[in-house]
Amino acid sequence: MNDDGVPRQYMVGDRIVVELDLEHRTNLGRVFVAFTHETDPLTELYFEATSFPEERRVGATRTSRLVLEAAVTSEVVTGVYALNRVNVFSVGGKLARLQEDALSGISERSFEVIEEPAETPIISGLRFLG
Repeated sequence: MNDDGVPRQYMVGDRIVVELDLEHRTNLGRVFVAFTHETDPLTELYFEATSFPEERRVGATRTSRLVLEAAVTSEVVTGVYALNRVNVFSVGGKLARLQEDALSGISERSFEVIEEPAETPIISGLRFLG
């Protein structure tokens, strides 16, 4: 959400970049994040991380800040998408599924994919460079 409480907007050709702070005790193998379309629960946009930066440790608990990206392609359906689940796989293969209650404390949980504008571009300048 932006400062007005409206979901951030993206269109075809944009890259959506999210940062996820994750507290964990295992060595991370893969983190998978799914956002679901608000009116079509079968339509999802996926983000995945397979490499992980340095982590902070406090006792046995580690905190990792992950950056995940997804491209908005022409196949992505327009509309609002909301965070649905986060799957965390350990290096050893254990799966932790975070849904609903585990995600309820996250304030910025949605974004909107909008139609590409139909307006014709306007030439605002032309220069000869040589």
